[in-house]
Amino acid sequence: MHNWQENEINELLTIRGSEAIRNQITGTVKDSVVYGRMTKLLAERGVYRSHMQVISKLKALKKQYTKYHQQKSRCGSDHVDWPFYELCHRVFAKTPVGTPVKRHRSPSPMLTASPPSPPPPPTAISEEHQEVVVGLWDQVDEAEIHKHLGPEEVEDEEEQYSSSEHLQPITYTLPPKRKKTTVMEQVSTLVTATVTQLREMDAAMQAQEDARLQRLMDHEKEMQNNLMSQLVAMHERISGENHKRHLELVDRILSRFPSPSAPSGH
Repeated sequence: MHNWQENEINELLTIRGSEAIRNQITGTVKDSVVYGRMTKLLAERGVYRSHMQVISKLKALKKQYTKYHQQKSRCGSDHVDWPFYELCHRVFAKTPVGTPVKRHRSPSPMLTASPPSPPPPPTAISEEHQEVVVGLWDQVDEAEIHKHLGPEEVEDEEEQYSSSEHLQPITYTLPPKRKKTTVMEQVSTLVTATVTQLREMDAAMQAQEDARLQRLMDHEKEMQNNLMSQLVAMHERISGENHKRHLELVDRILSRFPSPSAPSGH
């Protein structure tokens, strides 16, 4: 039984429109538990439907309600020729009656965050410390610096970065993209080789099958010839025996009659 009766639809919409059920509908997968509870409530009212039938019927009713509601909004009519429109409106309307309003709590004054304190100013370097650092730096031997850094090459750098006129444009040709083409060629070659191998295997199997059928036909023909030979031999033997019996029977019958005597000379 798949068709819903009018009283069954009324019971379904009444249960779905109840405040307890509407408050539990969240539009997520958790609604499956709510639909299972609705199935039990319908069974208590004498409507025995499965879990999936309830979900499918509610989807169909919502789709039909949306259609009638849009027609009503376009035409501006107050009357809708559908008996379940009012019940569906209470169930599927965007702002149903009795929807709990969320209240926003005002922040507690105890939880108000105080503005962060500004970071401490950086510690100023004293003039005495600066004099000590400069003095240590002056005491560093320049020879030691050249030892670690190497000789200066001012002339080479000047020649290298002299002017843009001596710079030659560098041209670089990108290699063609052959990787994708190579892969496609390899795949095509592999497919061609596989198809050729399959055709050869099919031809070999066909030849084996033809040979097997030919052997079966030859064997069957040989058996037929042997059977015909046996039947002919049996027929000749039976015919010979019957002929012999007929002769013996004729001899017996003739032996019962006296042979005719020769005429006397009176």
